[in-house]
Amino acid sequence: MSLHRYPCRVLLAAFLLGLLAYVGRAEVVVEEATVAELQAAYLKQETRSREVVAAYLARIEAYDQRGPRLHSIINLNPKALEEAEALDARLAATGQLTGPLHGIPVLVKDCIDAVGMPATGGFQGWKNYYPPSDAPLVARLKSAGAIILGKASLSEFTRGGGDNINSIVSGFCRNPYNTAFASGGSSGGTGASIAANFAMLGVGTDTGGSIRMPSAHNALVGLRPTVGLISRTGIVPNNSIRDTAGPMTRTVTDLAVMLDAMAGADPADAATARAAGHIPTTYTAALKTNALRGARLAVLRQAFRPKVTDPRIIAHFEGTLAELKAAGAEIVDDFSVPVIDDLPRAPQTPARRKDDMIRFLAVHPGIPYASPAAIAESKLAHPLHQSGLEADAAAGPVETDEATLKGLETEAAYRKAFTEAMDARKIDAVVFPVWAQLPALNGDRNTRLMTSEPDPKGGVTALSSSLTFVGSTLQWPALSVPSGYLGEGLPQGLQILGRAWDEARIISYAFAYEQATRHRRPPASTPPLADSLASRFIGTWKLHSIRDRDPVTGVETPAARAGRDGQLVYAANGRLSVQIIREGMDSAPAGSSDGFSSYFGTWKLVPSEKYVLHQQDGNLNTAQTGQAAKRYYAFDSEGRLALTTPPRRRDGETKETQSVLVWTRIP
Repeated sequence: MSLHRYPCRVLLAAFLLGLLAYVGRAEVVVEEATVAELQAAYLKQETRSREVVAAYLARIEAYDQRGPRLHSIINLNPKALEEAEALDARLAATGQLTGPLHGIPVLVKDCIDAVGMPATGGFQGWKNYYPPSDAPLVARLKSAGAIILGKASLSEFTRGGGDNINSIVSGFCRNPYNTAFASGGSSGGTGASIAANFAMLGVGTDTGGSIRMPSAHNALVGLRPTVGLISRTGIVPNNSIRDTAGPMTRTVTDLAVMLDAMAGADPADAATARAAGHIPTTYTAALKTNALRGARLAVLRQAFRPKVTDPRIIAHFEGTLAELKAAGAEIVDDFSVPVIDDLPRAPQTPARRKDDMIRFLAVHPGIPYASPAAIAESKLAHPLHQSGLEADAAAGPVETDEATLKGLETEAAYRKAFTEAMDARKIDAVVFPVWAQLPALNGDRNTRLMTSEPDPKGGVTALSSSLTFVGSTLQWPALSVPSGYLGEGLPQGLQILGRAWDEARIISYAFAYEQATRHRRPPASTPPLADSLASRFIGTWKLHSIRDRDPVTGVETPAARAGRDGQLVYAANGRLSVQIIREGMDSAPAGSSDGFSSYFGTWKLVPSEKYVLHQQDGNLNTAQTGQAAKRYYAFDSEGRLALTTPPRRRDGETKETQSVLVWTRIP
């Protein structure tokens, strides 16, 4: 471990060593936990913020610089445990949560100011610069009760999209689903860390797609909001016309809760004044499972034509459209915006970057290399960025820069064309993939993937295949929500684009889609730690016995139809498989499934209620497909696992009974 790179790591490791005896085997399950679950546990005094912070820090210690070596974290907050203790004390004294994010650990991209930690922007010249104040969005998160756990890695100066390898400070950021592949950028550290359960919530920034790209690559929900919904003050700029921060989370619900805390006016950022009157009372009110019923969703096939798109992406997206239809959406598949085919992509110009950087540096007294020229002359940037920084330093005034002015005209033309096309067809939102190719291999920036036409620029590569430019050009809200997996277990994202200030609408569509499909699952490369509660479940189990239980008296008797055989698999990536054979199956009619249970799906621990949730994606009994079944757990002295069903009445019975299935782990 490098003290130079992680100045607070040793201190935190010391905290953790002393904490192990304190925490013991407390049933703190942070893997895939949600805001609501943790806060319910806080209110019931079943766990505390300090224990949760310690659990996340232990995971970072185990997996960020060891094991899969994700390299997703640049700095950690040395006061995280102290801040958690203060929140615990306040809750104990008042019995009330501080706010909607009370005790929730958050990682922010390291281009955002947060007191007590360096703000590097991924640039080694700033690795020892401590900003004097929090960015307003960080202050809002803290006011809501959040704990800023640390700073996530990124491409230098937020200049990156396809991968996150171009920073000397953090090096390669790896995709936790397959570490040979890129995490996406430039918010790749946030994407990888939240996917790997290093914190509950993450903050990214998006100029050309830097929230949506890593969200798609890491099976996250990531929102690029309308420019002006969230303050940009205290954030390293890239293009102030397009720059915005946004939430990156594992669930749509958590994203809505986080957006409630992040959105709001900032006198120092004039763009936020445009949001007045557009922010709803709460974005969580939009979370309705039937939101897609009757929604008219247009498919923007212009963005992913076959000559530039991997056939697997197209086939996968056809399946996504079928899922949207099944959830009640009306798919408008002949939609087009003809004008955009003849428009160039509006550039992010050196003149704009220079002007924005000068403004940023002016309000950061004491920052090293305090001008675009000084940054370029330092030669401390990654070689990939050196020529761009030199172009920035040499650029003229933004007010008269021809490329910048032409880009503004192009963006205005995009907005006019999309507004007219959507109005004409009464379109509620536009859908298309986030990427036209699978994630790039780390370090592979040049391999040509599509060669159907001669291309002097080298043809389509993984790094040139992002489809996020549409929302960025419009400056409208767009999000990515998990839509499945392709290739070597690599996540895919569905992109939903709305009109300006339509965040609530597209969040509602994402929520309905998420609840109907439940594609999100954790990566296998960062499983629960060996001493965690969740690790006690992971593995393959053989059926030992089945008992019937009277829920009133608690008396257990051998089941009327005993278990003959069975297998239960809890996988580290959250997948589940169950097969049970009961006695008497031999006498069942041919073709009958009587006496045989078989289903697969995902599993999740809910320790506050002492149950494990079996989400059944498929079941031999099709009537039970889609069920979320509770199984109350207990371990005996010999390590056997007892799973008890909730009380229910079986056919022909007059009283409720429960089934207790006892399992023995297979070594």
